[in-house]
Amino acid sequence: MESDRGHYLGFIWHASFLALTMAFVEVNTVLPSMILAAGGGSFAIGLVTAISTGIPLLAQLTFAGYLMSKRMKKPYLLLGIYLRVGALFSIGFLLLSPVGGTALLVLLFSVISVFSFGGVFAGISYTHLLGQSILKQDRRGFMSYRQIAGSALSLLGGFVAKYIVGNVSYPVNYSLMFFIGGSSLFVASLGFAGVREREVQGSEIPGFWKIMKSVPKTLKNDANLLNYIVFNNVTGFGLVLIPFYVLLAKDSFGLNGSDVGSFLLFQMIGMLGAGVLWNRFLKRRGLKRLLITCATIGSFIPLIAYLLSASSPDFYLIVFFLSGITLSARKIGFEWLLIEISNDTNRPLYTGVSGALSLVTALLPLILGSVLRLLGFPVVLVVSSIAIASGVYFIRKIDITDDLG
Repeated sequence: MESDRGHYLGFIWHASFLALTMAFVEVNTVLPSMILAAGGGSFAIGLVTAISTGIPLLAQLTFAGYLMSKRMKKPYLLLGIYLRVGALFSIGFLLLSPVGGTALLVLLFSVISVFSFGGVFAGISYTHLLGQSILKQDRRGFMSYRQIAGSALSLLGGFVAKYIVGNVSYPVNYSLMFFIGGSSLFVASLGFAGVREREVQGSEIPGFWKIMKSVPKTLKNDANLLNYIVFNNVTGFGLVLIPFYVLLAKDSFGLNGSDVGSFLLFQMIGMLGAGVLWNRFLKRRGLKRLLITCATIGSFIPLIAYLLSASSPDFYLIVFFLSGITLSARKIGFEWLLIEISNDTNRPLYTGVSGALSLVTALLPLILGSVLRLLGFPVVLVVSSIAIASGVYFIRKIDITDDLG
């Protein structure tokens, strides 16, 4: 038995145009550089990073409890997507408005929050629908092809974004990119038109505190989930640091639109090149080995960033190229791993628990934004390198019976 071709292509379509969208609103390069251009500093970078990558995950458990009671998840997936589309267009209009200074930053943070929370809400339904639609034997190929297709459009978007941010003055450059991103995300949503969801038995909506009380028992009964959460947190140091590499570049070399465009482009090149290689790697070595390699490479990036910050912007591009490689592995592996250790019944709960306990990606950006100047980049980067490297131990403890690694 094979996965439905319409479902397969629908998810590929969505992933491709979503990747194009994120090239224009990339959370690790575009968002922090926009915040810096709007007058923000290190604390603002930490706040926008926390909002973009972590804080909304803390609400994921509540979202999961609500969605567990729904027989059909697809309508809520589309709701989350359209909230994100509206948020992107709103940011585009805000940047062109006469609002400036602190008021603009507050409004931008508010709308970015809607974008991020919408993504988390949609993501629970997406993971459920993906696990239901793509059969186990087809997931290896699907995850690789999805990443390659998405990276190809990301690279195209990277070239366009590089031109816009480097040749169009602020704020029109960022406004234009958010308008393009919103349009692309709407096109991405059309991929779900042909995806038919299989109705599942809903369960009673548990209260938030009831869910929270069940978390220790859930983790105790499933070592795979516990190790997944720890692995997700320690490697989260690498994810959180990427926007701060933009700040390190500004402190070391200064920062202009051309530099930001180059950072984005090299990250996209790394993602595309790695996506092609990971496909062959997965066939030979398996999912677990992919994630071990991801953590190993990621543990060196903070140290490399610090060393290259004393060189030149051209050499510093290596940091974003390597970050693209690890982001590619993360996009392929983390969601797939969560699907593998869960089933149709408990997947929304597992997705919620793993998100709610992603404390590093939620809180670390705020801490870094507040105390980075006090600690200095050397201390932060060395500690982060050690934390990421520890992820190898926890991924090895996860049992995936059919994995080649």
